[in-house]
Amino acid sequence: MRHLIATMFVSASLFSVSAYAADDHHHDHGHDHLHSGDIEIEVEGGKLGTHGAGHSQEGSGYAIFEGDFRDLAGGPYRTNAPGFDSHAGTFDQGDIIGYQAIGNLWSWNGSSWTNTVLNGETLSLTGNWGENTVWSTTGVSGDAIGLLGQAGSSGNIHEHLNFEISSSSGLPTDGAYFVTLQLLSVDLNSTGDGFVAGSKYASSDPFYLIFNNGLSADEFHTALHGLEDNLIAAVPEPSTYAMFLAGLGLMGWQLRRRQQA
Repeated sequence: MRHLIATMFVSASLFSVSAYAADDHHHDHGHDHLHSGDIEIEVEGGKLGTHGAGHSQEGSGYAIFEGDFRDLAGGPYRTNAPGFDSHAGTFDQGDIIGYQAIGNLWSWNGSSWTNTVLNGETLSLTGNWGENTVWSTTGVSGDAIGLLGQAGSSGNIHEHLNFEISSSSGLPTDGAYFVTLQLLSVDLNSTGDGFVAGSKYASSDPFYLIFNNGLSADEFHTALHGLEDNLIAAVPEPSTYAMFLAGLGLMGWQLRRRQQA
């Protein structure tokens, strides 16, 4: 099916612009109206950027955008918000913009963010080309790069992708979760069944998507401000941890030598 779609994709000049403009999913393009709550995509100095975040992280300056798995916009434990929107004329007609998943899944334990979960939770994103991108506590699996959308004749993009929280058994644990994304210019790969990073625009800075899954407004705001204040538990890399253990071993050996002397 992907090969068939790829053929149609190419023959229609990377989606039919007229169909894109007529699609109800891309409403209000002619009025250049940005959908409230969406992530605003912009291009500045040849680099993709994101605007509209109410919060940003101290130190990194990364934008923080919010979503709610209980808003039922995409069904139980799913949401299609926040969406992605841009003003008319932001892009050239036919520009293709994608996303790249970064890092791993983090959860809020009430006092800090940690990359451990209680019930094997994973967070998935479905791209516009049918990509399946999955964050777990150990990293990203599936399609790390996926399609966001393509600019039509008005030079803008407005898309809502589906995010979902799930668990290894039963229902996902109530809490707050965040993942990291960045936007990038993409091109069809050599086989026409997927996308690879392109070069037209420089990639955006990474940004965070934080999702509420059943917390009260106050509890979620605490988690949000925890991310804003960079309350993230340090997780040593295996090599760093090995060096740490080696250092402890050396200290113990030196101490024994002193005692024997």
